[in-house]
Amino acid sequence: MTQLDPPKEALPFGKPNKPINIIGFFRRYGLFVLVIGAFLFTVTVPLVLLISKPNYEVHAVLRIDPIIPSVITKSEDLSIINYYQDYANTQAKQILNFDVLETTVKKLTADERASIFAPSLPPATCADIAANIIKVNPEPGTHLVDISVSGPKKKGLASLVNNLMQAYLDKMRTGNEMQDNARLEYLRNKKAALTSDIAAIEAKLNILTKDISTADFAENNNLANRKLAELQQVAVNVFADRVSAENMFHESERNSQQLKALSLDPMVEEIVMGDQSLDFTSSWTYQQQQQLRSSTDGLTTSNPDRIYVEERMKAMRDYEKKLQNEVRNSAKMIVYGKRDYEQKKELIQTRNKAVKTRSNEDELLRELDKTQKESVRISLGLHLGEALKSTLQHKRNLLNQVDTRIHELELEGKAPLHVAIESMAREPDVPAGSNTKKLMMVFLGLSFGGVTVLFFVFDFLDNRIRRKEDIKAALGYPPAKEILKSAEKRRFPHILEVAPDDPEAKKIRSLAVKFVHENQINSSKIILFSGVERRSGATSLARNCAQALSSLAPKVLLIEAAINTPPLSAIERLEREPEGFHELLSGSGSPEQLIVKGAGGSPDMLFYGNAASRIVSQERLPELFSRFRGTYDFICIDAPPVLESNLTENLALHAEIVTLIALGNSTMYRDLRAAAEVFVRLEVPAIMPILNWGGPAKSSQIDRMLEKPPEFLDRINAEKLEALFLKLPSGRRLFDLVNGALDAIKKAARSKNSESSTK
Repeated sequence: MTQLDPPKEALPFGKPNKPINIIGFFRRYGLFVLVIGAFLFTVTVPLVLLISKPNYEVHAVLRIDPIIPSVITKSEDLSIINYYQDYANTQAKQILNFDVLETTVKKLTADERASIFAPSLPPATCADIAANIIKVNPEPGTHLVDISVSGPKKKGLASLVNNLMQAYLDKMRTGNEMQDNARLEYLRNKKAALTSDIAAIEAKLNILTKDISTADFAENNNLANRKLAELQQVAVNVFADRVSAENMFHESERNSQQLKALSLDPMVEEIVMGDQSLDFTSSWTYQQQQQLRSSTDGLTTSNPDRIYVEERMKAMRDYEKKLQNEVRNSAKMIVYGKRDYEQKKELIQTRNKAVKTRSNEDELLRELDKTQKESVRISLGLHLGEALKSTLQHKRNLLNQVDTRIHELELEGKAPLHVAIESMAREPDVPAGSNTKKLMMVFLGLSFGGVTVLFFVFDFLDNRIRRKEDIKAALGYPPAKEILKSAEKRRFPHILEVAPDDPEAKKIRSLAVKFVHENQINSSKIILFSGVERRSGATSLARNCAQALSSLAPKVLLIEAAINTPPLSAIERLEREPEGFHELLSGSGSPEQLIVKGAGGSPDMLFYGNAASRIVSQERLPELFSRFRGTYDFICIDAPPVLESNLTENLALHAEIVTLIALGNSTMYRDLRAAAEVFVRLEVPAIMPILNWGGPAKSSQIDRMLEKPPEFLDRINAEKLEALFLKLPSGRRLFDLVNGALDAIKKAARSKNSESSTK
């Protein structure tokens, strides 16, 4: 950000608005608030006595029972002992609800309403008014609540209170009956839903019972499961039979194949040997051959008879062999055929048995699969039935609970109330008092409150600096010094010479020591003195500080850069205004010619000069201050207010310290911040605020009047007040009290004024 860029905030410190000083407000205006408020209250006392009216008051009592008889339900505790006081306070607040009051007003007759309220007011407005006039107070240490109302007319007051109690009790009864409506509606809807759900579940159970042929949904009632167990046992047996039959069939096949390899010739020969026909034939043939052989004895081989006999014997042998072969072949056919038959028979039997067992097993397995599916279906049905039955039981239990709760809530809606009417209000016979005290308090508050508000607004809008805390609030730090009114007021510019022991002279020397300290630490030589406004004492303070610095440093220069009234030359009692700063800037003289040398421990002075115009050329300022900085130890510059002259801004560019002077009870808070803002934007190394109470403060007509409270109080004519009060009942007593108070206030005001003058 460059030097030309505006900062985000006017000042990075301090508060933008002047803070409120409550203690200072009461110190400045407390006495006047008391005096004016007392005067106004005194004037309004006759008016209070004229407009005061008698006051009638009626009372009724409500009783709040901590425990009420319980109904047959057990759901809620009807005792309020633990929070009785809170309950009573709550009822005291609720009885004044708008709807209760509006109902109460509507119950009043036209005459009763006109006696309490204006005849043309609507019930809503009357209810708002009734909320302010009816008082409800719980009686400490009792179970009673007092309800009271007061008014200038006795008619209608008792009816108002009685109707209020009755309307509130009716509202409570209605509330008790209606408070559970939402719950009852919900419970009734829940009951209807449960009834519908139960009917649906029962319908499902009926269908399921017909389907699985049982209403008892235990697994023991699954007949298909029992059949499945039996079929499984039979299946195991059939499986064993099938395996056995198949094994026997395979064994028969193996036996057949192996037996075919065996020869049955021995058995054939056995049959042949055992054949009787063959044995008889062999025996007969043998006999015949023997006979024929015997007949051939002695015959030659060529003998025809022999040959014939031998041929016959051969034919017999051939026949025997043929017969034997036929028997053998027949036996062989029989034996082998029988064996084949037996083998085939066995194979057929074993095969058929294996096929039968397999067919039985297949049929059994189909039945087993069907039974298993049926068992699973029935098991799922039993499981579903058990779940439906459990759900049905749960919903029936819930329905019983809901039905019981509905009954309880309906009974609770008819339960007795904690609040009851103990005693009704009666129309009063005599007034209970008047509204004089209340009117007195109202007018007392208006008198003092109105004056306080007016003075507070005036003080709030007053933007002047009134204390050193205001400077701290504006700049973020307190003033370096606070210059009070000196005892040698007319010679303040020469206070160091004429009154060196004066407290203000000591403050100025202390301020000079600070300047020397700053010079030692930061080499600060050029000190600019500028007031926030004109006639703030900048010239006198600059002159005194330069005089004090002359006793601490050998070379001190005081420059008058402002057109002052009176000028510095008049303060120094010179016969004429010498040439000086104006001529030096215009180039018509040199510093050696224009600076007036001080003598006897006084500073050198460069007066403003005889300027025909306020417009001054500022081109030579850098050159001049460069020369002055090399020549002098301190340069004090009396500059015009920075808010009125840009010369001060240019001079501030060369200064290391700016002494910003605010005049107490005159300088505006916003002007002080504006002046400080200018120096902050010029990046002045240090700003030292000074609060001066010695200058001519700007004051308004109100300030001048308030500065002399005794004269203001003397304007109150006691004789006129006395004549006014004597016209009233007990007027002498009231006048004596008011007159004594005014005398005491006047005495205090004169004492305070004398103390302020002495100070």
